[in-house]
Amino acid sequence: MGNGDILERLLGSGAATSFLQDQYLRLPCAHAIAGDDVLPKDPWAMIERALSNPAADRLLARSQEVWNGPLPGTLADARVLLDDGFTLRVRRAELHDPELAELAEAFRHQFAAPVDVQLYWTPARCPGFGWHYDAEDVFVLQAHGAKEWQLRKNTVHPWPLIETLPQDMRYEREIMPLWRCTLTAGDWLYVPNGYWHCTRAGEESVSLSIGLRSATALDVYDFLRRYLVDSLRWRQRLPPVGSPEVPGCDAARQRLRELFADLGSDLLEMLGRETVMQDFLSYRQSAR
Repeated sequence: MGNGDILERLLGSGAATSFLQDQYLRLPCAHAIAGDDVLPKDPWAMIERALSNPAADRLLARSQEVWNGPLPGTLADARVLLDDGFTLRVRRAELHDPELAELAEAFRHQFAAPVDVQLYWTPARCPGFGWHYDAEDVFVLQAHGAKEWQLRKNTVHPWPLIETLPQDMRYEREIMPLWRCTLTAGDWLYVPNGYWHCTRAGEESVSLSIGLRSATALDVYDFLRRYLVDSLRWRQRLPPVGSPEVPGCDAARQRLRELFADLGSDLLEMLGRETVMQDFLSYRQSAR
């Protein structure tokens, strides 16, 4: 698959800056893959490797039904289930496939974010999962066949986090207009985190979904703890504040207000240090 800049391999030379400034984290977009070394050389061999590996996280489902029988170990066995309307999904496929591991590393290096590659094999004229959104930013690479995508901006729960994804996403509350496109073999699609989407395979489809856990402001907050544990200011014990009728409670509360103001000033000074920003970038680059 090659080791070059993944955005240049997707978009062509010189287009990465425009994508990062105008579309990444903001708007969906679809393009033909510019490079000839991005997709797996043989998607059927890729699926065969996933099916034959008992450690691979495989799932077969149609509509709301999950296949609970023996998991297929060959393409021929899986096709029997696909002919019956089941879609194959393989999570963390990069852990068990050298080509996909190389692809995942290219995305991780480009975006300094943990990556999860999911493989989908969908039968013709079958829908994918219903309307939903993801906390990750997603790049979809169409390896075989065709799939229709429908997307809508999310005003119900924008900027979602993995830990705040609800069971009921309340799609019926969405008011934004519909955006649709059809991917054929050799196309790719970017879906920003939080965007509603659903799919339907017009013909048999094999696609890769590369999910990126892009950094959030909360990641900065979590990262700063490694600095705070070395600070006497942050290790100090706070004054006990009991019920209002406890003697000295008012004075303790006032002291706590002063401490909060002091801690806020310390955080502001820390966030202004160039070394802290550089350390955060190195920390994200090593995230997996």
